[in-house]
Amino acid sequence: MFGSPTSSSESFEPFTGPITFPNVGETFGSQPTFRSRKPESLRIDTLGISPTEMIGRQLKRITRSATHPVITFYFTDDTSFQVRVDGYNPGYPGLPKALETDPELEPIMVDLDNRDTVYTISQATLITLTDRAFQAGKQGRADSEWKQIHSAIAFKLQEEGRWHCLWATLAEFDAVGRCIFRSFDDVYLERVERVPQKSPQKSPQKKRWSNGRRVQF
Repeated sequence: MFGSPTSSSESFEPFTGPITFPNVGETFGSQPTFRSRKPESLRIDTLGISPTEMIGRQLKRITRSATHPVITFYFTDDTSFQVRVDGYNPGYPGLPKALETDPELEPIMVDLDNRDTVYTISQATLITLTDRAFQAGKQGRADSEWKQIHSAIAFKLQEEGRWHCLWATLAEFDAVGRCIFRSFDDVYLERVERVPQKSPQKSPQKKRWSNGRRVQF
């Protein structure tokens, strides 16, 4: 795992905190507090690459997939990186998953989409968040809640000096739209390799006879 950001320092110290992102737990009726901390157990085979690979690059666009829990960062040097959900399989999506962000990132995504502007990634890291999962009780049983530790990707933009965060949620709703289950999953960063474009193939030359001579065109 990598170091985590703090809310009061520009330097990195492993798994220090707190770092707080608002307006994430409205489903529960109250706003949870996220704290960057060392998880109870770290997976050795962490997927993806270190978010530090994005440091220094100029961000020109951020897009969110309409069909999959994927957010893509596009940079001016023609590189791109995707934030993905650990364990997500497009063929077997299972419980609906989504990538969520802090509210302050949304207007930046719109700004990048509508204006010819760039933001520089000044810091980026993989962090862990402690959050509150929820399941509605069935057949008169009480609702249940539990603490869940999951990974998230945090990064800072040089032009505004603010930390932003991306994390994954899993949610299930009943027939009337009430959330009956909400949990969290790990995320990771992957570089998107560009597929080389094939040169257009020349169409076969056509032959035409003109005044007894063969003409190619």
